[in-house]
Amino acid sequence: MRTSVRCAGAAAVLAAALLVSGCGSDGGSGGAEPGETAGETTGPSESAGDGAAAGDGGVDGTWSSGNGEDALVLSISGGQAALLGATACTGPVDTGADPVTFSLTCGDGSTDRTKGTVESVDGKNLTVDWGSGTTDTFTRVEVPTGLPTEIGDLPTEIGDLPTDLDLELPTE
Repeated sequence: MRTSVRCAGAAAVLAAALLVSGCGSDGGSGGAEPGETAGETTGPSESAGDGAAAGDGGVDGTWSSGNGEDALVLSISGGQAALLGATACTGPVDTGADPVTFSLTCGDGSTDRTKGTVESVDGKNLTVDWGSGTTDTFTRVEVPTGLPTEIGDLPTEIGDLPTDLDLELPTE
């Protein structure tokens, strides 16, 4: 259980980093217009078509589903999405559409979760119906935002290291 939570957390941070860096898109089609944030798109907060910020119950944020080998992490920000699981998929999210739609491309060529439509979204859950017939229900994950910038005082001396190590490797 702890391992799957750690993996989901690590994947969420990786997905967020990919989205922040703009990996996978030049910000072209499918997202908010230039100068407009996803939170400024139209539609009420309760609507599946709302691309509002996470605090408004919209799709933006980090979401997880499943555990172990079936674990998925979906991160949505700035009109872009990253889906991490058995494969990694990225692409635009049309948060202005009602309902919100995904058009992802997977690194391994998989098409199971490339074309998606948001069926429902609230502050805690997001349900996506994928064109392949698969439906996933995700739960919002809170990703820490204030990472430390200073490492503080680290020890500068490592002490005496052993010098009599047996460095020969077994041949069989």
